[in-house]
Amino acid sequence: MKKNTFIEGTIVAYIAILLTKIIGAIYVIPFYKIVGESGGVLYSYAYNVYNLFLNISTSGIPTAVSIVVAEYNALKLFNEREYTYKIATKLIAVISFIAFIMMFVFAKYIGLFLIGDIEGGHSIESIELVIRVISFCLLVIPFLSITRGYLQGNKYVSVSSLSQPIEQFVRIFIVLVGSYVAINLLNFNVTVGVSVALSGTVLGGLAALLYLKNKIKKNKSELLKDVNNDKLTVKGIDIIKKLVICAIPVIIISVTQNIYELIDFKFILMGLYKIGYDAKTCEFLASIIVTWAPKICMIINALAIGLCTSIIPFIVSNYVENNKSELNNKFNQAINIINYVGIPLALFITVFSREIYYIFYGYNDYGSVVLKALAFVSILFSIHLVINMILQGMKKYKIVYINTIAGIIVNAVLDIPLILLLNKIGFYPYIGTLVSTMIGQSVSILIVLVTLKKELSFKYMDILTTLGKVIISTFGAFVLMVILKNILFNTGGYIRILLLLGVSGILTMGLYAIITYKTRIMFNIIDENVAGKILKKLKIQK
Repeated sequence: MKKNTFIEGTIVAYIAILLTKIIGAIYVIPFYKIVGESGGVLYSYAYNVYNLFLNISTSGIPTAVSIVVAEYNALKLFNEREYTYKIATKLIAVISFIAFIMMFVFAKYIGLFLIGDIEGGHSIESIELVIRVISFCLLVIPFLSITRGYLQGNKYVSVSSLSQPIEQFVRIFIVLVGSYVAINLLNFNVTVGVSVALSGTVLGGLAALLYLKNKIKKNKSELLKDVNNDKLTVKGIDIIKKLVICAIPVIIISVTQNIYELIDFKFILMGLYKIGYDAKTCEFLASIIVTWAPKICMIINALAIGLCTSIIPFIVSNYVENNKSELNNKFNQAINIINYVGIPLALFITVFSREIYYIFYGYNDYGSVVLKALAFVSILFSIHLVINMILQGMKKYKIVYINTIAGIIVNAVLDIPLILLLNKIGFYPYIGTLVSTMIGQSVSILIVLVTLKKELSFKYMDILTTLGKVIISTFGAFVLMVILKNILFNTGGYIRILLLLGVSGILTMGLYAIITYKTRIMFNIIDENVAGKILKKLKIQK
């Protein structure tokens, strides 16, 4: 195993996560054809509930482990670092088991809360079954996450990141083969097919966990080379307190997205039903907005996840050393990277939304409209995710609490009013939930920027300057997108559109890369030495 620098770790993590998300996005094409819209809605019910329980119960511990391990490494407390991992593993075992019991036992009541008084949609029995099936993931995934956190805290980002494609390959194999066999060969109903597919998450997580455990075992001497027989300078109870203190705000960050999703899911059902949409259409639109369209936009979110994976140990080290200047630089650099990659990707998804949605799920006007708006929501979500993770490394927990709660309140308060308002003015009412999410995320980000400027004298001119350059550079790619859209996409079947999208993506992103390379914007985002190594490997630069 090899330790990674910040930029190297970000690139490796992004590539691994991007590959994972691309695979995760592509598999829904055959899966959606197997289970249909009805199965897609059931899948959405189960996954959104599971993600909330996973994040409430265990999401904070792995990140807390990464933060505490990085801190003890910076302080040369290597015995305490290893003891932290052992304590965290025991702690996660207890918490995840309790979460599993809660989700399994109360599955029916969770389903009743979601559907409310809406009639004509899925039965409560079907929703209860899929929620119970996926609850078993809580007995596996937390242990996988905490192992990743331990390796990330030690700056072994590559190994941690590579476990994600392994997890995804195994999961998708079970999802596709299992659902196909259950529905098409054994003639079970869609509910059973979706339940079998959901079991793939357990097996995928188990495969990735075994891979990491094997890597740790083979590299045990390297990991423990600085560990000795000296007595611990920190008590176990103090480590637990430190983990809990770090975990709580991380849980809030993770749960925020789930709360946004569940609030949107619930209020879409309520709001659209209130203005006259039938139950099946309400469920279908809710599943598009909360589950299926976001799978396409995960290509944008993957970068944020990669940044979070790699940035923690560096932020912690800078904070321990009280290097405020470098903290500011890392903060600006993280946002610049998201804007540099996210803006052209969001624009591409927006311009070709109809064709992209067709490739995944078939032509659907609802899906095309949702995708246009969601692409830019994803950029705000990515920025919010990364800056909150940076706040974790700086132990600015109060700011995390304030900005997150404020964003959720704004989103919840505006959801239904915006649905009703857009319906009244003749615009797409179901977009109201996405507009409220954008406003909520923007409020959260603004609170962070103002607070850090006031408390740590952070400066953001580099972000604004780079954003302006990125927007100008993106305009050239945008013009090419519009030309290609009007010339190439008038007619065509599935294969033709898929190939044309690929060609359009290569041409437009290639043009964007050339513009930013020639204007040296690329080197403002990525360290010139690292960029040079990449360009040499691609034989673009000697």
